[in-house]
Amino acid sequence: MKITGLETIVIELPGRASYTWRSLQVPIGRYVILKVTTDAGITGLGEAPAILSWGGEHGRYFGEDPGIVCYLIRECFAPMLEGADPFAVKNILARADVAIRGYPYTKAMIESALFDIMGRSLGVPVYQLLGGAVRSEIPLCHSVGIASPESAAEEAAQVVADGISWLQIKVPGEPAEDLAIVKAIRRAVGDGVTIFPDINRGYNSVKTAANSIKAMQAEAGISAVEQPVEGVDAMAAVCRAVEIPVIVDEGCWTPQDAIEVVKRGSADVISIYFTKSGGLIRAMEIGAIGRAAGLPINVNGSLEGGVGNASNLHLAAALEGTVLPGVITVNTLEGREQTKVGGVFYTDDIITEPFEYADGCLKVPDRPGLGIELDPDKIEKYRVG
Repeated sequence: MKITGLETIVIELPGRASYTWRSLQVPIGRYVILKVTTDAGITGLGEAPAILSWGGEHGRYFGEDPGIVCYLIRECFAPMLEGADPFAVKNILARADVAIRGYPYTKAMIESALFDIMGRSLGVPVYQLLGGAVRSEIPLCHSVGIASPESAAEEAAQVVADGISWLQIKVPGEPAEDLAIVKAIRRAVGDGVTIFPDINRGYNSVKTAANSIKAMQAEAGISAVEQPVEGVDAMAAVCRAVEIPVIVDEGCWTPQDAIEVVKRGSADVISIYFTKSGGLIRAMEIGAIGRAAGLPINVNGSLEGGVGNASNLHLAAALEGTVLPGVITVNTLEGREQTKVGGVFYTDDIITEPFEYADGCLKVPDRPGLGIELDPDKIEKYRVG
């Protein structure tokens, strides 16, 4: 089998409501869909939920956007991949890393499409290609975007009513405001719900972070905190200063980053994205490092559409060790809603079937490949550019 072509499609999904985090500069939902065709008539799908203002600590990893992704596919990756064997995933990725430095979201999109081709060809779901499923249902954590205490609390209560009992709370990185938001949410949802703030590197010192985290723990019962500061040394100092688990996100993109996190003691939980790491293979490597070090992990993302979220689900199914609920989208199709607010960031999608939701979990698709198909009418409806 040989690759015969790569096609990119930029789509923009309709948002359920305004959603943002501290460093976000553009609205979510405008992403790139990739179709990789072969001479066997099998097409693989991938998605790059690329956001230009999203990146790693201290500019170490930098953002991508749909224009960059499409340029890279057209000018760099398509000439390299055409004629290649889609089963030679590691060889393709190694060549890509030599030819084009960085751009993990674009590379992850390509890798997902190759795995989709492999799974469709062999008649097995992608998680089988990753070593098999450890779990068939993935527990969810809903992300509440930065909002006033009243609005955040209202959304949180609606999410809990939908059956999701883990909440990540985006806060602006101002201790008084952060405390007000998490206290309002705790009052709204009661004591049986797990809540934790995501600071997105918002605190400018270890002391500020430690004092704010301790106040939120004492007054709102937070169970963890995500990426309160920037830099491996500062993160390690926060870990030593507080009692609750510290989650690393912006500070861990690659397996090499994960090794550094473990060596330096700069996190208690590792947040894994298949996109940040450059694909499912590297994401699995990060998971293995976390498991070997005795650290729990979770699978988060950039609030993917249905194509990208399929990769999230296969990854979460295959990871070993303790996998905590992650911020994974409940991809909604207009008129076929499964939740009102919980996990819903877009009011429609371009896949033909939603992933099955029940009791705060998404079921992992067991159809060949990623287990999804595109709706051509929705593609045309939400295509941009």
